[in-house]
Amino acid sequence: MDRVTRPLSCISASVLLGLSMSGPAHAALTLTPAGTADGFTLSTVVGGFFGTYGPLGEAILPNGNFVTGSASTDRIYVFKDVDGQTLSDAVVSTPYTFQTGNPQYVMATVGGKAYGAQVAGGTIVQFANDGSFAAVAGLTGLLSYYGMWGDPTSGHLIASSNHGLVDIDPVAGSFRVINASVFPDGVTVSSDGKTLYAEVGGNINSYNVATGAFVQTYSGGGHSPDGTGVISGGKFSGDLIVNNNDGTVTLLDTTTGTETIIASGGTRGDFVSADTNNGTLFLSQYDQVARLSCGDDCSIGGTPPPPPPIPEPSSTTLLGLGLAGLFALSRRYAGRS
Repeated sequence: MDRVTRPLSCISASVLLGLSMSGPAHAALTLTPAGTADGFTLSTVVGGFFGTYGPLGEAILPNGNFVTGSASTDRIYVFKDVDGQTLSDAVVSTPYTFQTGNPQYVMATVGGKAYGAQVAGGTIVQFANDGSFAAVAGLTGLLSYYGMWGDPTSGHLIASSNHGLVDIDPVAGSFRVINASVFPDGVTVSSDGKTLYAEVGGNINSYNVATGAFVQTYSGGGHSPDGTGVISGGKFSGDLIVNNNDGTVTLLDTTTGTETIIASGGTRGDFVSADTNNGTLFLSQYDQVARLSCGDDCSIGGTPPPPPPIPEPSSTTLLGLGLAGLFALSRRYAGRS
């Protein structure tokens, strides 16, 4: 996400000139052999976007659909949470006048509700099922959002803002400053709510949510990292998915710092958002909303999946065990006679 707020006149002129040329022609985000071998899957949720930023953030609505938007069409969209759609498949398409020169919109889901905020708009809103929205009271003065994530452990929004990293309680309409000296991009939170990750200066930094203390820096590998999501469960639990401006998606091992390219050939990677319906991750490219999955035993950006149920023994097995027990008991009594 660009941190430069562009004049509205420049945005409008760029749209009229066709910002769809801002990315590689016919680019297709595709899993690498490493990504396939590691068990990831990738699909297109909604295609047909265009412009410098394409789709904005995504959030899951109370009815299970998801909301997103486009600075190129000046619209907020509601889609079903299924793959293989285009803009014409939108359940709702609502004209929207962006408030600021930078039309990006971060979105996040927490507590079963969908929230969003314009990058420099200064207003956090809650979305209804039809894509309409209302400002969350009590949060005036917060602006310049470049990352937002729902913390399922607290029901709060963790975000970057003009106050630095903040912990927002959208129900109470209040916020707490986590760290006033950092103004990052691409914020995400671990499933236990203790650690946040964010892009700072082309790298990924981690911070303690409770104290705001800096923990560690991970190299961005020159990929221009942006949106991030933490994996919960499975063999990559605790590692990060990173959506990069250079059209790659990387897996960052938070123990060793090793970075693996799991998808490449995309356009401009930007926002990511947790799909709380199914544990997958929405990846925004300038031309599409993609979906990344890490498998049935894990989720990305949400709570860990429940352990698989212990299979109940079949009636045949129970009958066999019962007969075996009776046979053993009869032998014991026979031996005593």
